[in-house]
Amino acid sequence: MAKSIETEGKIENLVKSKGFSECMVYYDTERVDVIVKTNGLLSNEAAQIKDIIVRETGVDDKNISIVEIN
Repeated sequence: MAKSIETEGKIENLVKSKGFSECMVYYDTERVDVIVKTNGLLSNEAAQIKDIIVRETGVDDKNISIVEIN
């Protein structure tokens, strides 16, 4: 459990470093859900977020969900 919380925080910080002001991550061993504040997520930005998640967790790309909020 502590490892998941640590990983969530690390992913949140890495995503924020890409220019997103708000980010929230929910992670379990098989799935990652990310909520980002954006005025429209570009495909290259989504790819960057997925790359961070795959690199940090090893979760398959198809088990990553990115939700945009304004």
